[in-house]
Amino acid sequence: MKSQKSNRGYAVDILSDILENGAYANIALRRFLGESDLDSRDRAFVTELVNETLRNLLSIDYVINHFSKITVDKMKPYIRNLLRISLCQLRHIEKTPDSAAVNEAVILAKKNGYAGLSGFVNGVLRAVARQPEIPSLDDFYMRYSYPKWLAGSLAKWLGPDETRFFCENSHMVPPVTVFPNTIKTTQAGLVERLQSEGVESTPLGDDFIVLRKSGDITNLQAYQDGLFFVMDPGALWAIKAMDLKSGFTVMDLCAAPGGKSFATACYMGNTGRIMAFDLHPHRTTLINQARKNMGLTCIHPETRDALEYDQNLHSIADVVLLDAPCTGFGTIRKRPEIKYNRNFEDITALAEKQRQLLSVAAKYVKLGGVLVYSTCTVAREENIDNVRWFLQNHPFIMRRQNPPTDMGHLYEEDCLQILPGPTNDGFFIAAMVRNTC
Repeated sequence: MKSQKSNRGYAVDILSDILENGAYANIALRRFLGESDLDSRDRAFVTELVNETLRNLLSIDYVINHFSKITVDKMKPYIRNLLRISLCQLRHIEKTPDSAAVNEAVILAKKNGYAGLSGFVNGVLRAVARQPEIPSLDDFYMRYSYPKWLAGSLAKWLGPDETRFFCENSHMVPPVTVFPNTIKTTQAGLVERLQSEGVESTPLGDDFIVLRKSGDITNLQAYQDGLFFVMDPGALWAIKAMDLKSGFTVMDLCAAPGGKSFATACYMGNTGRIMAFDLHPHRTTLINQARKNMGLTCIHPETRDALEYDQNLHSIADVVLLDAPCTGFGTIRKRPEIKYNRNFEDITALAEKQRQLLSVAAKYVKLGGVLVYSTCTVAREENIDNVRWFLQNHPFIMRRQNPPTDMGHLYEEDCLQILPGPTNDGFFIAAMVRNTC
């Protein structure tokens, strides 16, 4: 049975699940909204409200603490998240009238067993509404809601100018970008097809299309016909680093959700063999369903732990792609909760795991073949530091990449660090050739 709540009520519950229980935002949104009776417009509003609150969480808490005698960390969890959602409506979502945001918050407090605190909620929010420009946020990192440790790390990893670029672009609402399945259609053909279905679509470069007002893309007939898949333009540079040729044997060791395998198949004209591995059976099943729907017969999904070496696969691959699990700081546009649920210990633990994965991956590359190491983070400990360690301990040499001309990036020791931009996430890519000497 579908549960019945207001859209703001769902937003508070979802935010609470993310911040109090450590849930991933995309998973919490999918689960709660899947159980709701909300229509597509209300679901879109809830998604926007939750994500916008997460993008601005620290600055929102700063404002609440300015107007409240009780600090956010001392409040009951439901009340603090109710205030966060409501203040986001007052300060960051212009389409919400102030009176509606305040009144709904009071109603929700009463409905959820906090009638005694409804006056407190009303007072704080009315004070915020009366003084929309106070207090000012002069601190750059507070304005973009970056914890101090992460702000300091970004400055160390990227430098001051690139850090400002990173924060400003990571604060943007990301567009929906898709890659045409060139085995079935073309970029121009897909634009025409999408427009016939009422979707605003614009070509982006030579490979991608930006969708606007698309709603749930899985409901589009073009999606159901396997004409495209979702992919970030920054991720394509890992594919370009492979220098693919028809008939190659490619191993994608951490393949889910499958976009890089799908793009690889398109670039190779659906020839050769792509072994798409993932640790989780349900994710492997999803890759398999998608590749069948798109007619990508060269992809062979398999559930496999990339940390466990398989002697039968030794030196068989022309290219091995290791898109390693990482802290994901390059994807803050899409997953703003990363700013609050990651810490430096995560970086250290993941860097060690990535080195283990690299050591296994190296054994699958044939002589003269290529190992492409990629992450969606900007932490040097996970990126260039790992590459330096790998080259010191394995018989590989770097291969120079051509950097993009349309994306902010850093280029160091032939490693490419793409910075988040208006249409792309941040990615790190290194291409290394197994030495034949």
